[in-house]
Amino acid sequence: MMNNRFMSEKIYLFTLFIWVVVASLVTTTYFVRLDGFLSLYRLLLYFTIIMLLIKELMNFPKTLYYFRFHWQQLLIVTAFFIAMFIVAKNRDGLLDINVLLLVFSARDIDFRRLLGTFSVATFLVLCLTIYASQKGMITNMFMNADGGYRFSLGFNYVSFASQRLFFALCTYLMFRGKRISYLELLALLLATIYMYQQTSTSSPFYLSILILTYALLSIKIFKKEFIIGNFLSKALAQYGFIVALAVILYFCFYSSGNLFHLVDQFTHNRLRLSVDGFRNFGVSWLGQPISFTTLDMFGNFTSNYNYIDSSFVQLLVIDGLIVSAFMLFALTKVMKYFISIQKDIVLACLGIMIIHGMFDPQMLVLRYSPLILFISRLFIMNPDNKIE
Repeated sequence: MMNNRFMSEKIYLFTLFIWVVVASLVTTTYFVRLDGFLSLYRLLLYFTIIMLLIKELMNFPKTLYYFRFHWQQLLIVTAFFIAMFIVAKNRDGLLDINVLLLVFSARDIDFRRLLGTFSVATFLVLCLTIYASQKGMITNMFMNADGGYRFSLGFNYVSFASQRLFFALCTYLMFRGKRISYLELLALLLATIYMYQQTSTSSPFYLSILILTYALLSIKIFKKEFIIGNFLSKALAQYGFIVALAVILYFCFYSSGNLFHLVDQFTHNRLRLSVDGFRNFGVSWLGQPISFTTLDMFGNFTSNYNYIDSSFVQLLVIDGLIVSAFMLFALTKVMKYFISIQKDIVLACLGIMIIHGMFDPQMLVLRYSPLILFISRLFIMNPDNKIE
């Protein structure tokens, strides 16, 4: 039995690693222009399904036994499957089916192993892409910026590398927890500074500095769990996703002209784009597939640019009310779960990712962020350890 579990875990972690690396290289970097990469991507989508089916068949008797006596978890799984099929209808089809299976199949994998695998895969994507762009193997896009240029470092857009490093940093902090060293924190800080110098992307830079400062104070200097140890911060953490959505909706529909203008300016017109998204597309029960107008064939912004950057607004507009309601419920339960097992740095990182998701679109995108994998904690079969 133990050998069976060991093998199924290795199959899952190997599949997750390959999926993150290949899916990221094909969908977010200029590797997609190299011969064979699109075919490799299509193979990946079917490979993932096959490998996860093998893993599930190995554990099928145990899974059947578990859900037979845990009907509440079975209801959550059923709701999750329905939600993800709606997402697949409105977004990327087979890709979202892959995400569905990866989340469902993570239910018997320790969350630290998930994070360790995900962070190694993400750092590998960063290193491979930056190296290939510097060696001229793939394109390095650049754009004019104040007093200089912004470089994409081999990614499809100038902000993508910085966004990826932000999530890699958060994932690594969650993975290492209280065992992280001063040297590791310094290395993450230097990588963040380098990325900001190259891409001039402000949001992930400032949020990375904030979470690194929190880790330094909480883990190394004061050795105090600031979120877990305070009733208000713990309550705010648990309901962080709902609070973030409420704040976004307030800014979009109820804030005064001056306040709206200030927030919109601070977020580089992303608040205005969210409002336009609500007006242009509306919100329906089952969502809708949307093809955004962003860059033209020369890589310049079009005059009718209408991309919605906010993860929360995208959730409402693209995925609809049913999926949004389920995600808010599930992610709130996820926060409650990490409170119950006293993972302070995990809560801090998720809180920073929530703030990031208010005005950036990667929060629930598995190619960038491991957040959606944590929904598996709601029907987990092997409880995570409480020790960091």
